[in-house]
Amino acid sequence: MTDNGGVSVIEAPPVPTGKKKRGRESALDMVRSLGVVFLLVIPLWFFGQASPSDSKRIRPVDATSALSDFAADTHGPVPTTPAGWVVNVRAYEGGVVRVGYVVGEHYLEFSGARGTTFLDDATGKARQIGTVNVGSVQWRDFVSADGHESLVRTVGAVTVLVGGVRAQASQDELEKLAATVR
Repeated sequence: MTDNGGVSVIEAPPVPTGKKKRGRESALDMVRSLGVVFLLVIPLWFFGQASPSDSKRIRPVDATSALSDFAADTHGPVPTTPAGWVVNVRAYEGGVVRVGYVVGEHYLEFSGARGTTFLDDATGKARQIGTVNVGSVQWRDFVSADGHESLVRTVGAVTVLVGGVRAQASQDELEKLAATVR
């Protein structure tokens, strides 16, 4: 009882609401909360996975149109696809042709354009380290700072490249593709 200027007020004991005070959660409460989260997350993760066959599938494309447009515009040399190689990238934009090849686990590109302005981007600002003879044709050998190798050749006003910054190919694979460039 409290005295408030002659008026008596009777305070009732607090009525339990059945709710715990914040900060008094038990381990079981935490497990229940995690269970609800996992019920949402696990199906999203499971159905969001790519098909196992998707990760290894190479989607081949036909590079004929890009290479023939490049050859018609520049009169520059173009490669033929070596047996067992798969073309998976082709583009001819802004006067630069780009054709990507998959060889087993490796990837390399053929690029070409009039002039040499595309070389810095295509080689990763590589520097020339020497020359390589492929058949009777001499190619300049470039290596970028991160170790990507490219073979470069100039025919008239047209420069072509085998390798590039995305290349993971061996020297033999680079030379094999370079040998098809005519």
